[in-house]
Amino acid sequence: MLLPPSYGSAPETRYPVLYFLHDALGNERTLQARGVSERLEAAMKDGGLPEMLVVAPRGSGSWYIDSFDGRRRYGTFLDEELVPWVDAGYRTRPSKASRAVAGISMGGYGALRWLLREPERFAWAGALSPAVLQLTSNAVATLGFFQKLSLTKVFGKDERTNVYRANDLYQVLLDDPSLARRLPPISLRAGRSDEYHIDMLSVYLSKYLSAMGATASLTLEQGTHDWEYWKVSLPALLKDLPF
Repeated sequence: MLLPPSYGSAPETRYPVLYFLHDALGNERTLQARGVSERLEAAMKDGGLPEMLVVAPRGSGSWYIDSFDGRRRYGTFLDEELVPWVDAGYRTRPSKASRAVAGISMGGYGALRWLLREPERFAWAGALSPAVLQLTSNAVATLGFFQKLSLTKVFGKDERTNVYRANDLYQVLLDDPSLARRLPPISLRAGRSDEYHIDMLSVYLSKYLSAMGATASLTLEQGTHDWEYWKVSLPALLKDLPF
């Protein structure tokens, strides 16, 4: 949890909230460990970013959904527990207009999946190097061993019990033709030298969202799929916050 710089000195003030979802190798301390918290706090102090709470839950390996076997109900946790807990315990502005979600890599997928589950929850969503491959058995079969393992542990691999279709962003939008038009603005950002070709996936997703009626923007820039790129580009992504 990163509190706004004035949180302690302005006890009557209420603040907007950014929910940040980390990458597959991260945890709730990732922003601090990577030096990003300092950058965000400095930007809030100098007016480059709005003062806000940054809530970073631990989602290790979860892909931020309910797993196929029901053992991990991370999507339910986000939808039903986290936001009410934050609003009850901190001086937030508990409204859609003052709430946003962003994520990196696995967390970029998670942020977009959360948005599609709850389009009325957020005023904006941002995804940096989002892992937005099409979720089908054939697509997952082409991945490397560790990528495939990460996905099958959560989404399942049996054709009868996996939850790929139910959590594929493209299919979710197709299943509800009105959904895209109900979404708030979405900002996508990716490095042109991403070793997982996330830049190409982001181009496709941006065009798909726009074709379906959503408001989506995409920034491609120099960078790879690592924190050398992310620690600079995450603050830049957050410039699009609507607060």
